[in-house]
Amino acid sequence: MVLERDYLPMYRDAEANGLIGIRGYLYYFQDMATYYMHNLGKGNDTLPEEYGICGMYTKYRMHLERQADYKAPLHMETWLEKISSHVLFHHGFVVTRDGEVYAAGRVESCFYDMKKGRLTRPAAVDFPQNMEEERLVELEPFLRKMPKTADGMKYRYTHTVHYTDLDKSGHMTNLKYVDLLLDAFGSQFYRDYMVTDMEIHYVNQCFENEKILVYAQEAEECVWLLGMKDNGSAAVQGMLKTEVIT
Repeated sequence: MVLERDYLPMYRDAEANGLIGIRGYLYYFQDMATYYMHNLGKGNDTLPEEYGICGMYTKYRMHLERQADYKAPLHMETWLEKISSHVLFHHGFVVTRDGEVYAAGRVESCFYDMKKGRLTRPAAVDFPQNMEEERLVELEPFLRKMPKTADGMKYRYTHTVHYTDLDKSGHMTNLKYVDLLLDAFGSQFYRDYMVTDMEIHYVNQCFENEKILVYAQEAEECVWLLGMKDNGSAAVQGMLKTEVIT
């Protein structure tokens, strides 16, 4: 099943330059993946109460081809890619306008048993079989290695998790980590560079009043980002690729 929607971009989703960039596309991707699961009756609006299980996003990857203005709707498609895992899902995602690709992404997700505190198979929520499409998004695979410690990285700032960061499960919602990591740099960085790729790996859940220390390291081909809890454990890993704005 391929879910398709047309969406008119909103100014609230824009970067500081007024256009839709990597952040906005990640917002749209989560919306689309959420719509997909809700349409199957397997969204987080019902799963916790019905099964004691919730859906969790574990990794994001987004590639930007071009930023979008507000002159016409964007066409979005999402689907389940066919992978070998019996626990994980990969949603593919493509944004186009007039047949031209604006962005493409992939998200990895799973089901999490809230009482047992562990991942569980789709059968535990009676997930429909044979939903995968023989279609892979044209995107690099998820990175296998990213920094797990702050050794050699530069401390940027500390974020305290507050009420507006939380979702239904009581932990900091995935999209809040997008801003958390991007805020490792100030506005001058984004006036000089446009983010063309962003990858996020969610390592540990963060809860209200916990502190997240954000670190960054500029490497030759990318920027590494890391969010560490104040107890010393990694919360989130990130990667950015950029292009110089001319």
